[in-house]
Amino acid sequence: MKKTIAIVACAAVMLLAGKANAQLGVNFGYAPVTLSSATTIGNTTTTSSSELNGFFAGVTYNYSLSKDLGVAFGLQARLNTKTSTGSGSLIVVSANDKTTTTQLLLDVPVLLNYGFPLGGSAKLSAFAGPVFSYALYGNTHVTTNTTVLGSTNTTESDYDMYGNNSSNSRFDLTGAFGLQFQYSDFRLFGGYRLGFTDLNTNDNIKTTSSGLFVGLGYNL
Repeated sequence: MKKTIAIVACAAVMLLAGKANAQLGVNFGYAPVTLSSATTIGNTTTTSSSELNGFFAGVTYNYSLSKDLGVAFGLQARLNTKTSTGSGSLIVVSANDKTTTTQLLLDVPVLLNYGFPLGGSAKLSAFAGPVFSYALYGNTHVTTNTTVLGSTNTTESDYDMYGNNSSNSRFDLTGAFGLQFQYSDFRLFGGYRLGFTDLNTNDNIKTTSSGLFVGLGYNL
């Protein structure tokens, strides 16, 4: 954990320090995430998944290593959300609930990139590298409406995803790769993220993250 903090802090310092040959840009986009879990009990393993919508915004410094090769250090905030509903009923009792999960993360991508000039102001680039993530906040809010003989009672509860009794890990390391099309100072990019870190501290449960992403950027 301490090594992960050190790596994230180092990348952030390099991002904020800046250099004369660095190109500063701003990015925003859509990055849904799938959390895949495998639970092993004895010789039996069961799998499940949960999908969350994700949105991100941040800044990137792209340092030129050679004419077409560079390394981009980023710092971005990412918001993941999911809302689900359920219902059930007996003879005189009915209940329905709404569950909303909200997660806020800080990402530090470190991506090697190589550009292929297309002529004029257009360029196509391929990129790949690690993304270090830290969950700043995570909460699940549950609203339950219970109706008994026509009388409805509403209860609301909140569950801290990273509380003292939680088995969720705040740290994640993913590998990102994709393509970017740039015209003048405008950029359109997309790719895929694959998680390498187990996000559950239980010995018999393994949870990893993955997902596509697409975004727009502008070089300042």
